[in-house]
Parts: sequence; structure tokens; C-alpha cells
Amino acid sequence: ITVAIRATGIDFPHLSQVFRIQRVTIDQKSGKIRDDCAYGLTSLTQDRATPENLMGIARGHWGIENRNHHVRDTTFHEDLSRVRTENGPRMMATLRELAMSIMRLTGVENIAKAARNFAASATATLRQLGF
Repeated sequence: ITVAIRATGIDFPHLSQVFRIQRVTIDQKSGKIRDDCAYGLTSLTQDRATPENLMGIARGHWGIENRNHHVRDTTFHEDLSRVRTENGPRMMATLRELAMSIMRLTGVENIAKAARNFAASATATLRQLGF
């Protein structure tokens, strides 16, 4: 983020700033370079959030995305889930998050590998949990 502009004259409740993030990414598998642009809106005023602060917030968001949501989708196939009614989706997301948290708390670094091992062996799962 090089500039965040003060939002004036826009009928959007609590909007204080609009910012643009220009990013260059490299696909780890193909090596393909992609130039991308994203826009953000915030209620934080310029004195509370400089462009540097906003960049940190944006990076923090993607850290959460990569650490949790991406892992839940690729390891537990969350986006393919057929659970769609009432509290089911929230409950399943909570259980997946609980499983990941337990794995991380017990020293697991590769969630996908650990999930495969635990699925293959109830004994390994209980041993990891200290039983």
C-alpha cells in the first residue's frame, strides 16, 4: 500500500479510508508470475491506520486465511461439504478447527499428514492426545 485516501462524499456508513494493494505473486508449482490489485475499505481513520498499518492488517488477514481456511479446505475438504442446514455447517467448522488446534497444540506441523495418520490409526490418535 503506497497511499490510502480519506473517503469523503461516499454514502457508506463508517467508511474512513479506501486503499489499494498491488501485489505480485509467484505460483509455487508453475513458477508463473501474477500481478494483482485488490482494494480495501476501512472505518479506521488516517491517524489510526497509516498505509503501513493497513498493509500489516491485510497481511494478517491472509495469514489467517492460509493457516486456517486453506488448511480446512484442502485437508478436510470443507468447501465440498454437503452439510448446509441449520447449525450443521458451523458445528462441522468448529470440529475441524478443534482438530487442527489439538494437532498444533501437540506439536504437529503438517496438519494434512497428521490427519491422514490419525484417520489410519486410532491408536496413533490417542497416543498423540496423551492416552
